[in-house]
Amino acid sequence: MCADSSGGSDYSTNVFSIKQPSLKQRFLFAVVKGELGSVENSGVVVSLKAFKAYFSDIKTDYVNSFLPAATFEPGQSTVSHTKYLFRVRKGVYLVHAEAIAEFVAGLVEYCD
Repeated sequence: MCADSSGGSDYSTNVFSIKQPSLKQRFLFAVVKGELGSVENSGVVVSLKAFKAYFSDIKTDYVNSFLPAATFEPGQSTVSHTKYLFRVRKGVYLVHAEAIAEFVAGLVEYCD
């Protein structure tokens, strides 16, 4: 997140003001800002219900399939461009810490 002239975070001046962000970028940005998900011992947990409410601007079934599609296959744990969530239970997902770290690093790199 870029710092504004006062030294604070300016969420309006970031990569999202330059181009149309993907849903993955919007999702991770909301998680990093603390607007979506809850921080637990294991990391940030997001429910499908909260995800759908937060992204209520999406009117297609894509909002229903986004989180399940980004879930690791059994036995997999390496973050990729398309796989970065663990399914905790039906409708509840854990965001892989590495995915958050990579996203934040990308924001920091953009601001430098």
